[in-house]
Amino acid sequence: MKNLTTALVALGIAATATAQAPTFSISIGLRETGFAGVPFTTPGDNGGTTGGIEWVNRDAQTLTMDGTWQQFTFDLGNDPISAFAGSTANGVLEGTHGTLEHIRILNSGGYTGPITLWIDDVTNQYQDPASGPTTVNFGTFSGYNEGDEVMFQEPGFSGSTSSNVVAGGTAGVDNFSASRSASYRVDLQFVDGAPTRWCRLTTFNARNQPNSFVKFDQGSTVTFWMRAGVQQQNLGSQGPGTAIAEMAGTGLLVGQTSTYYTSGAPAAAPGALLVSFPGLPDFPILGGNLVSGTGLIFSVPLSSDLDGRSSLSFPGTATVLDLVWQSGFLDVTQPFLTTFTNAVQVAYGQ
Repeated sequence: MKNLTTALVALGIAATATAQAPTFSISIGLRETGFAGVPFTTPGDNGGTTGGIEWVNRDAQTLTMDGTWQQFTFDLGNDPISAFAGSTANGVLEGTHGTLEHIRILNSGGYTGPITLWIDDVTNQYQDPASGPTTVNFGTFSGYNEGDEVMFQEPGFSGSTSSNVVAGGTAGVDNFSASRSASYRVDLQFVDGAPTRWCRLTTFNARNQPNSFVKFDQGSTVTFWMRAGVQQQNLGSQGPGTAIAEMAGTGLLVGQTSTYYTSGAPAAAPGALLVSFPGLPDFPILGGNLVSGTGLIFSVPLSSDLDGRSSLSFPGTATVLDLVWQSGFLDVTQPFLTTFTNAVQVAYGQ
């Protein structure tokens, strides 16, 4: 990292102080489909769309928009319940099961810019009388194609909150989430900075895994991981091999910080981060494609950890400069002994 920092400073990219990241309040809505007569099968199965909707621990947990993964846990037997919608919604979680109807995202910090958030590992834990402690992770988002709609609709789908968000928000599987694993990416923007604006990110009849069943009883908890931040543009050209890269955080303006992540490389593999000027011809090399590689400026050593991952964090700057970052790692399974990540356009000062 020291060599990379030195090289960036030579290009006029100097460190700046970090500013406070925006925050949002996170809670969930559960639909009482079991109370409405729908029989339970397995967490994550389609539980239907009948019954009232109750909020769990409304607006009591905070998501910080700093590009880090944060876990949210809802204790269905002990967290406060409040009514949202439907004739049976009364502030009491009725029935033994129902569905995860939505994640409630409240713009409590009054943020007005574009928001990218990710969701991963949606899990239901409970104490089964026959088999004991049971954990069902029904939201890994693995095995789907890039952009597939899974579990959650797009941000503007719900009529109850569509007027709160700018039209055109998207949702889909992100297979380039190198900081963790395949995850679900949502891009949205609130229409203004009013702290009462919220988005109902609903599971209602999603194309894949809709209306996900969860237990209400037996000490049930619902957990998931989320992160929010600014992601630098993916330029593609991943391969050969399985290594991928991304850069996400609060951004790369003055006072912001972002982290460059790679994953999918062999364990403890030596490699290099190659930095190029953008907009120049690509350079085919070692079975891969170095994006804008004819404009290569420098490379610095990089190595993966025992899980095949690496990460480097950098502050933003007032200097306006685009660079292309792409990494390669030693991979003895490949014909040319190298695996390449996709390229990322790193936009400093923008």
